[in-house]
Amino acid sequence: MHKILFLNLTAFSQNGGIEKFNRCFLKALADIQDNDEVVSSAISMYDDKVDEKYYNNQYYKGFKGSKLAMILQSIWSARSSNTIVIGHINLSVIGVAIKMLYPKKKVVLVTHGIEVWEPLKGPKALMLKKADRILTVSNFTKQKICSIQNIGEEKLVVFPNTIDPFFAIPAQFYDSTHLREQYGIGADDPVLFTLARVSSTERYKGYDVVLECLPDMLPKFPNLKYVIGGKYDKVEKARIDKLIDDLKLEGVVKLTGFIKDEDLVAHYQMADMFIMPSRKEGFGIVFIEAMVCGLPVIAGNVDGSVDALKNGELGTLVNPLDKNEITQQLCYFMENRNLITDDYKYGLQQKTLGYFSFEAFTGRVKQVFEFN
Repeated sequence: MHKILFLNLTAFSQNGGIEKFNRCFLKALADIQDNDEVVSSAISMYDDKVDEKYYNNQYYKGFKGSKLAMILQSIWSARSSNTIVIGHINLSVIGVAIKMLYPKKKVVLVTHGIEVWEPLKGPKALMLKKADRILTVSNFTKQKICSIQNIGEEKLVVFPNTIDPFFAIPAQFYDSTHLREQYGIGADDPVLFTLARVSSTERYKGYDVVLECLPDMLPKFPNLKYVIGGKYDKVEKARIDKLIDDLKLEGVVKLTGFIKDEDLVAHYQMADMFIMPSRKEGFGIVFIEAMVCGLPVIAGNVDGSVDALKNGELGTLVNPLDKNEITQQLCYFMENRNLITDDYKYGLQQKTLGYFSFEAFTGRVKQVFEFN
């Protein structure tokens, strides 16, 4: 019986890409545990609740931001565990302490993206060296860790994200007419869609570059609409509103605000293409969500988006700072929209699931704990 302890910052109290990864990781542990292969428990720094469809509340302890209590409980719980999974580099102090107190314990670190793309010092740098294994969600981040942090490649395992097991993968492709009506979009209007956190502290998603492309496209495609989904802060909303005003895009661009999980598929299916030319994406779960909904995707070619699109096999990669290239690719798509048939969508969905299904993710979780 293998005893696994998973330490994380948040899994259920927020809804970003890392939280989605953590929920899927917990679900995989729970499923494996059902087969009597492992026993697991989990501790969270900030959570105060558990969604039990992912993980049993009995084995999950959240500390609501009480850092000292979380650290002490984690070190104590590590005593009776074989493997301790450190879910974020910001928990390095705990990981290093566990490795020093219990040097024979196996410690696995999960890395996601920009948090390990710059040189690290102190406990974070030590954690990278002390970890028995480092999981990284993309080849891009793996190479960053090797080159910038000077960590040997043999320690790293590429461990990509997955489609959430409760994501409502569509069996049929349809147009969400009720959403088009809600947003004032015509039934035949072509729709571009971006789903991202619209934040003044994360101005690298590329939606502003897409906005700058639209004036060059509208003379040829006057009915084009661009929907930006996701929670926004006041500062960034004001910046985007000004950009829309300066570019004379009133009526063309729609900001939806936060979209509930149960409404995601309908938003993907309302659109004709998903575009997010990001520059600092660790992986980009939204890309694989869009593709299992049958959407063609355009993404940036300078970050972990390359892994989500399998080096261009599943979608189109562009220079995220080259407005002309992005405009050219968007126009090419618009001119060939008739090629995006249901057969195309189904093929894209199945290819994406072939790489990123939850079953494949669970298989990777099993492999990680096969230590010698």
